[in-house]
Amino acid sequence: MSHMLSRREFLAAAATGAAASALPISVASAQASNTESTAGSIAGNASTSAPAPAAADIYVAPTGERELVIGSLDDLEAQARKILPPGAFAYIASGADNQVTIRSNREELDRIRLLPRYLVGKPAPDLSTTLLGEKLSMPIITAPMGAQGLAHESAEIGAARGTGEAGTLYTMSTAANRTIEEVAAATRGPKWFQIYLHDDRGPSRELLQRAEAAGFTAIVFTIDAFAPGASDETVRLGFSFPPNLPLVNSKTPFFKRSLGWDDVEFIQRTTRLPVILKGVVSPELAREAVKRGVAAIQVSNHGGRGLDGIPATITLLPGIVEAVDGRVPVIMDSGIRRGTDVFKALALGADAVALGRPVLYGLALGGSRGVKSVYDRIAAELQRAMLIAGVSTIDEINSDYIYEG
Repeated sequence: MSHMLSRREFLAAAATGAAASALPISVASAQASNTESTAGSIAGNASTSAPAPAAADIYVAPTGERELVIGSLDDLEAQARKILPPGAFAYIASGADNQVTIRSNREELDRIRLLPRYLVGKPAPDLSTTLLGEKLSMPIITAPMGAQGLAHESAEIGAARGTGEAGTLYTMSTAANRTIEEVAAATRGPKWFQIYLHDDRGPSRELLQRAEAAGFTAIVFTIDAFAPGASDETVRLGFSFPPNLPLVNSKTPFFKRSLGWDDVEFIQRTTRLPVILKGVVSPELAREAVKRGVAAIQVSNHGGRGLDGIPATITLLPGIVEAVDGRVPVIMDSGIRRGTDVFKALALGADAVALGRPVLYGLALGGSRGVKSVYDRIAAELQRAMLIAGVSTIDEINSDYIYEG
C-alpha cells in the first residue's frame, strides 16, 4: 500500500523526479487524449541527474488541444471527477482538513446579493482594465499554481499561452515543471513570477534575476504556504506520485518556512520589479505592506489548501480594501467560478480576481485552447452581468450594486 504524500512531500518527490495530478473537463475525446500522450514528452523535462523512472511509474498527461464547450466552470470539476484517478482528483480538488475554508469560499460568494440599475442608457460593457501598468482584456488573471505538467503535456507553457490568448495575465509558480525562460517565450501576454524563498538567498536571487531578464513584470511573494497542507481524501486513498515531473527552476520543494519583513525587503532590493504580497488576510497586514512599499495586495486563503478555518476571501476583502484606501491595487482569489463572482468582488473593492483550479481543468482537457475557453466563458458571464446590472466599464462597479437589505 503506497502512503499518501502531503503537499510538501509531493513537491519533494516532484523536485527529484516525481509527479502530481490535476486534470480535465468533459467529452470523450478528453479520455482519448490520455492515450495519445507519450511518456517521453514529459520525461524530457526531467533533471539529467535524476534516475530514470520505471515505465510503470511515469505519469502520462493529456496532449490534446481543443476548444471546450462549457456551460459552467463548475462543470469542469464535475467532469474531472469522472476522468481522473480518485487520488489525483482528490489532490487537486480537495481542501485541507475539514474543508471549512474551501466550502466557505463558495458559500459566502453565493450569499451576496446584487442590486442592478435599470433605464440607465449605458453602452455595451467594456471588460478591459489596467493592473500595475498591464492592459488586460478583463479583470481576471491566472493564479500561481505549481506542477502543471500534471494537467497537460504542455504544462505551464500551455496555461501561459492560453491565458495570453485570452488577453489577460499569467502568474507563473516557482514550483513549475517548465523553465522561466520557456514560459516567458510561450506567450506575448503579460506575466508575473511567483516566488517561494529558499533558506539560502542565493538560489532565490537567481530566480528573481532570471524572471526579470525573461520579461516578467512583477514578483508575487506568497506568504501563506510555507507548511504542508493536507487532504483527508488523499490519505484515505493512499495517494502517491510517479517520479517524472521535476521542479526545474527551484530544484527543490523545501522552501523557507520562517518569513518576515526582511524577506520582503530582500526581494525589493534584488529586483526592480514591483512586488505583490499574496496571502494577505487582515487589514493590519495590508496597512503594513503598503507602508513598506508593496505594490499590490492579493487577498488569498490559498484556495482552502493551507490553514483550514480561515474565513472566505470575499468576507475578508472589504476590511482590507478599506485599510489599503486606494493606495495600491487589491487582487482577490479563492472560490471564483462565475462572472457574477467577479462582479461581486469588484463591487466590494477588488481591482481584479485570480482564477485557480478551473484553469488547470481547462488545461487538462483542451491544452492552451481549453484555458482560453475557460476565460471566454467567465468573460461572457461577466459581460452579461454588467449589461443587466447597468454598468458599461469595470471602474463603474462599486458597492452601490450590492444589496444590503
